Amino acid sequence: MNKAIALICLGGLGLLLSGCVASERDMGALKLQLKELNDTLSVMQTNQAELTSKMEELSQNLSVSNENLSQLDIQLTELAGKLDNITAPAQQTQASTPEEKTNALSPSELFNEAKSHLNKQAYDMAASGFKIYIDTYPDGENIEQAYIYLGDAYEAQEQAKPAAIAYATLLQKFPNSKLTATARLKYARSILPLGKKEEAKRYLNSIVQDFGSSPEARLAKEELAKLK
Repeated sequence: MNKAIALICLGGLGLLLSGCVASERDMGALKLQLKELNDTLSVMQTNQAELTSKMEELSQNLSVSNENLSQLDIQLTELAGKLDNITAPAQQTQASTPEEKTNALSPSELFNEAKSHLNKQAYDMAASGFKIYIDTYPDGENIEQAYIYLGDAYEAQEQAKPAAIAYATLLQKFPNSKLTATARLKYARSILPLGKKEEAKRYLNSIVQDFGSSPEARLAKEELAKLK
């Protein structure tokens, strides 16, 4: 009986000891797992910190980029406004027709502008200006002189026929003009390239007969001498 009890006690003690050994192993494994978990958490926290830092840096960069874009938009808007201010007068000038420009000028201003073009040898613009003046102000103060200058603008471009028409129109519309001698002389010269030599002679002779003491009469005589 005592032996049986002793065996039972020894068996129980063995189980208790083996249980203690197993528990120590489990605790060691658990501690190891906890350490690995802590290491993993530490790495994750480090990565999280780096990610947060990068996100903040990216946010700052985006903020700077947005600010730069805003400044660029402002600069582009200002530049567009300046370009509009520069191009608007040119576009208005290009869009304006000669008739529209005429409305902004008085008769004397229009005449003087055309005369200025003639003096600068801008003959096309001069002719256009004088034609507008003649069409717009047929009873204008400078109408007779406008016909003379219109013919001169054509003559300078070696356009004999329209030049002759301008001078002849003055002679026809204003037979008592103080510019009659000048118009006859210029008309005679303009029709010579058109092969109208005899008609030119008649007009030159009429200047000598009707305006014998004038400078035009002297020039007419010189022209007649060349035609003989």
